[in-house]
Amino acid sequence: MGFSQEASKITHNTKAFLSNPTGSIIEHMAISTDPATKELSMLSYIDQNSDATQRELSEHIGVSLGTINIMVKQLVRKGLIKIVRLQPNSARYFLTPQGIASKIERTCAYITRTYREVALFRFKLTNALKPLVKPNPPLVFFGPNDELAILLKEITESEFSHLKALFISTDEVNRLLSNTKKENSLIITWKTEADQILRNHSMAPINILTQIGVMPADKEGIDNAQ
Repeated sequence: MGFSQEASKITHNTKAFLSNPTGSIIEHMAISTDPATKELSMLSYIDQNSDATQRELSEHIGVSLGTINIMVKQLVRKGLIKIVRLQPNSARYFLTPQGIASKIERTCAYITRTYREVALFRFKLTNALKPLVKPNPPLVFFGPNDELAILLKEITESEFSHLKALFISTDEVNRLLSNTKKENSLIITWKTEADQILRNHSMAPINILTQIGVMPADKEGIDNAQ
C-alpha cells in the first residue's frame, strides 16, 4: 500500500482513536467499517459480556440484527464461539479456546496497525507545522484538552523546542485574547468549534487538520498562513 493510501486511512480510524481518550479499544474497533475488525469487535464484546443479546451486539457494532445473526453463525462455524441455550428464546455466547487465541492475535495486530497509523498521523502533523513555524513566530495552540492536543504538545516539545509555544483550552478565551494582544502570535487550531470562537473575535486561525487534508480547507486560514 502506498503512502497516499496509508495517509487516507488515518482520516477515519486515527481521528476516532485520538478523539476518545476514555474509550476502550473495543469501542474504537466498533467504529471501523472493516468486516474483520467488526468480527474482532464482536469477539471482544462477547468475551467481556457473555450475557450479551444479539440486539446489544447489533447496537455496539452498528449493524443490523440480521447481519449479527449471520456473523454469529460464521463464528460458530469457525469454532471461535459456542452458544449455550438457557431457554428456547435465550442464549449465552462464550469464546472457545480457539476463539480466545484468535482474539488475542487479532487484537495485537489491530494495536500494531493503529499505532502505525498514529505514527503516520504524527509525521504528517510535523510536516504541516514546519512551513508554518519557519518564520519563528510565537505559537498559540487553541482547542480542547484532548489527545490531539497532547500529540501536538509532544511534537512541539520534541521537534520545535526552540519555539515559544503556548497551549490554551477553549474555555480560556480571555487568556487567549490577553496573550495575543501582547504578541503577534500564530494561532493553530484543530477543532471547528475553536475556529468559530476565534472568528467571533475577528481572529483568523490556521486549522492544522486542513493542512493535512483531514478537514476541508478554510480559505481565511490559508490566506493567514501565507
